[in-house]
Amino acid sequence: MVRVGSPTGNLAPKLYATKVRKWTRLKLPPRLQTMDCIGVARSMRGSIGMLAMEWLMAPSTVESAAAAGLPSDKLAAYAVGRLGVLGACPVDNVVAAAFFWEPALMRRMVQDGRAVAEPERGAAVYAGICQQWGADRLAGMQGVERLGELCQKVVESAQPHGAPTFVGWRDQALPDPGPQRTFQLCQTMRELRFGRHSVAVQASAMSPLEAILSGPAGEWNAEFFGWPKPYPNVSELAEARSEIETMTDRLHAVDFESLTHDERAELRELAKLARSYATTRTQTSESTADTQESSP
Repeated sequence: MVRVGSPTGNLAPKLYATKVRKWTRLKLPPRLQTMDCIGVARSMRGSIGMLAMEWLMAPSTVESAAAAGLPSDKLAAYAVGRLGVLGACPVDNVVAAAFFWEPALMRRMVQDGRAVAEPERGAAVYAGICQQWGADRLAGMQGVERLGELCQKVVESAQPHGAPTFVGWRDQALPDPGPQRTFQLCQTMRELRFGRHSVAVQASAMSPLEAILSGPAGEWNAEFFGWPKPYPNVSELAEARSEIETMTDRLHAVDFESLTHDERAELRELAKLARSYATTRTQTSESTADTQESSP
């Protein structure tokens, strides 16, 4: 049977494009019509979204997790670490929350992770690693505490609907103000946008695999998330995929209503600065390490 909206059906591209275009052309609520909230929501993808992505499967994270008693396998550690914030729920709850991972692979990841550590323990370990990453990457950044304050204001007011990993990270204990706290809040903000994006994909009738394949990383991302080949042809889904990003921005925009106009502008600039600052510190650290390794 051909799933409605699947690329294997002849009407799929037109169905997706028509359905998604209808949402994105709906009139915005008056509070969002200034594009102020939309703009800051869109900017989060390239700033906080990228800032808080690298650490999750970085070699140092895998090493630190194993040293703390989590699995040495990076996928199992990730499942009981990042997703450990969901607690000891049924495995398929984790599969659903992870969303883009191939379901059978994610089930194995969760089972392998839980065979070594309880989810609560995994979450606590990953929160600690996240904080240390912040200490290493954001220490000395001008405005780092203010960025944390603004992120916390968004986190505390955002609605939990459709964002289970956001809720889990939101409820993790925070350290004192500083780079560690700010980075953990950035990670929580990343989970918030992830939740909004997952809802947008589901509402489009596009499957997780189709959304991955029609996205910027295409087949590389599909392999990373465990989806086996051969892959369907999604060349006609580009417009629908672009509309999903627009819907994600609209869903996420509501999360910034708790900030004033000036605070939204401040958050936008500080988030960009944080990503640039962290990238520079990472590059400097790697350059220093390479120099030391090549020294006699």
